[in-house]
Amino acid sequence: MKKTDILKFLFFATKPYSFPILEPLQNYINKTNCGKVCWFLASTARDYECPGNELKHNDEVMQYGPDVVVAPGNIIPDFWSGLKVQIFHGLDDEVKGFYNISGFFDLYCTTGPEMTKKFLQLSKKYRHFYVIETGWPKLDPIYSDDWKPNKKGICKQFGLNDKSPIILYAPTFPQKYTSAFDLYEVIRDLKQYTWIIKFHSMMNEDIKNRYLSLQSDNLFIINEVNILPLMAASDILVTDTSSVAYEFLHFDKPIITYKAKARKDKGLNIVDPIELFPAIERCLNDPDEFKVNRKIYMDDTHPYYDGNSSNRLINGVQKILIERLHKTLKNKPLNIFRKYQIRKIVNSRA
Repeated sequence: MKKTDILKFLFFATKPYSFPILEPLQNYINKTNCGKVCWFLASTARDYECPGNELKHNDEVMQYGPDVVVAPGNIIPDFWSGLKVQIFHGLDDEVKGFYNISGFFDLYCTTGPEMTKKFLQLSKKYRHFYVIETGWPKLDPIYSDDWKPNKKGICKQFGLNDKSPIILYAPTFPQKYTSAFDLYEVIRDLKQYTWIIKFHSMMNEDIKNRYLSLQSDNLFIINEVNILPLMAASDILVTDTSSVAYEFLHFDKPIITYKAKARKDKGLNIVDPIELFPAIERCLNDPDEFKVNRKIYMDDTHPYYDGNSSNRLINGVQKILIERLHKTLKNKPLNIFRKYQIRKIVNSRA
């Protein structure tokens, strides 16, 4: 192919978190006219409106014949045509198994040097995928001149009080790592702050319902798919091992983690619920306390502040295709059972 060729992209989304990751990439492709974009939604992503041209059946994908298939998740249909590209659903590697290689992707587009280093080592070991550091498309909008969200605007949109400190609480969902159970009572009692609570789409329904019962003038459960505007409105983030902590670094505001597993000094890390109130007060009194650490970890996980990650990703894809590098890769593992599972997911759309 030539750099001027119009590529056919297919975005494979299985979870709602995929939309704000992929949409900036779609916007870049449309703006630069470097390709055409279609979507295929599966699993829980099907419960949401598709933000583009949707292909609803496997035979439609076959007829479309994508040149590039992009996924933020860990799986991708091997039987579809095109370069298979992984762009990740988060910036961190705290969760066990993050560096497990699924054997489905031709190209891993990493977000920063920490991730790149480890995937390059795995690439040399397996030799059936390439690695290019591009940054993460999801963060492109916040570095754009068109970025609008701010505290006053978001508070007006959701009817929040912008005069009191706003705490964004965004816990992860696996029961082994989530803080949602442990912090419930202390959050319930800290009524002097305005709380925005954003749950992961896979959060335990029982604990979600417990928090829903707390909704009041100072506590709101918000189901927005894109958390970035909520981050723009918040003074402090409270989380645990969730990757949202690394997204919040780019807003240069205080972070409180509960029993974090890695990079514990990116903010205040607490290990007992009773520590939450003094941690919040400490952050409000000195929001720049961990400013240096925040910059260090941004440089590790996503050292790009130019809003051009989508551009770098497209350039990386074009390089692979133009130089036909994907044709030099070793054969991937059979993964028969996983391939069968993926076929079931895709064929459930029929």
